[in-house]
Amino acid sequence: MMAMNFWEAQREAKTKTTLYLVIFFILTLISATLAEILMRGFAQDGYHTDFPYIGLGFLSVIFCVAGFNYMNYLQNGGSYVAESLGARLVDPNTRDGKERQLLNIVEEIALATSLPIPPVYILEAQEINAFAAGTSYDNAAITVTQGCLLALNRDELQGVLAHEFGHIYNRDMLIGMRVAAMIMGFFIVSYIGLRMLQTAPYARRDDKEERKSGNPVAAIGMIFTLVGAFMWFFGSILQAMVSRQREYLADASSVQYTRNPAGISSALKKIQNYKLSDMPKSGKPFAHLYFNEHTSFWQRLFASHPPIEDRIAAIEGHKYVDLNQK
Repeated sequence: MMAMNFWEAQREAKTKTTLYLVIFFILTLISATLAEILMRGFAQDGYHTDFPYIGLGFLSVIFCVAGFNYMNYLQNGGSYVAESLGARLVDPNTRDGKERQLLNIVEEIALATSLPIPPVYILEAQEINAFAAGTSYDNAAITVTQGCLLALNRDELQGVLAHEFGHIYNRDMLIGMRVAAMIMGFFIVSYIGLRMLQTAPYARRDDKEERKSGNPVAAIGMIFTLVGAFMWFFGSILQAMVSRQREYLADASSVQYTRNPAGISSALKKIQNYKLSDMPKSGKPFAHLYFNEHTSFWQRLFASHPPIEDRIAAIEGHKYVDLNQK
C-alpha cells in the first residue's frame, strides 16, 4: 500500500472548501442583485428609486435568519446531539473491555491532537458508524455505535476515532452549521415570497393605471419565491460539496494522527461490505453528521459524504502519494 500524503490531502480539501464557500457568498450577492433587477423590471412604474431596497431587504432577511439559527445551533453541544439520538454516556470507570479500549483510544488521540478529552457515547445500533458533534473544542462529543465496537479491531477503531477528532480539530461542525444557517435563510425568503403571493391584492383588469404601475407586492413575492428557491437548491448542493471535502480532510487527519492509513482504510472497507442499516429514525435531523451510503445520482449530489470507494482510493495512495515513501 502506498502511503497517503496527508499534508497534500489536507491542503487540497481546505482549498476546495474555501473555494466552495466563496462561490456560495458570491451567489448570495448575485441573488440579491438579481432580485433588485427583476423587481425593477416586473414592478414597472410601481418601483422607481435609486436605492436598492429589494436587494438589501433580500440580504437582510437571509442574514437575520441565518444569524438567529446559528445562535440556536451554538446552544447545543455534542452531548445534546448524542442524547437526542438515544446514545448513552460511557462511564469513565467502566470495566467493560471494549468500552475501556474505546476510552483509551480517545485519550491517546486527544493527547496527540492537544485537544480536551471529549465525552464518549455509545449508540445501541449494529451498523458500523460514528460521528462527532459540538460547536467548539470544549463542548464536542464523540458517538460510536455498538457495531463499531463489535466489528472493528483496535487499529480500525483508532482510525475511525481519529477521523472524528479530525472533524473536531478542523471545526468542521462550525463550518457546516454556518452554511446550514444561510441555507435556512434562503428557505425562509422563499416562504415569505409565497405568503406574499397568497395575500397580494391583484390589479383589476379594467384599471389601466394599476396595470401600468404593476403590483409591487406580487412582484416582490414572486421574486423572493423564485430567487429564494433557486439559492436554496444550489446552496444545498454547495453545502454537500463542502461537507464532502471536510470528510476527505478528516480522513487525511486520521492518517496524520495515527500514522497508520491501513486503520481507517480497513474500517471503511468493512463499512462498505456491511449492509446493515439501523441508525435511529429520530436522528434524521443529524443524519449529515454520520456516514450514509447513497447510490442514485440525486442522492450522491446532495450526499454529505463522498462515495466510500473514493475515500478508500485516496487513503491508499491512489490520489495522494507521498513521494518520499514510494
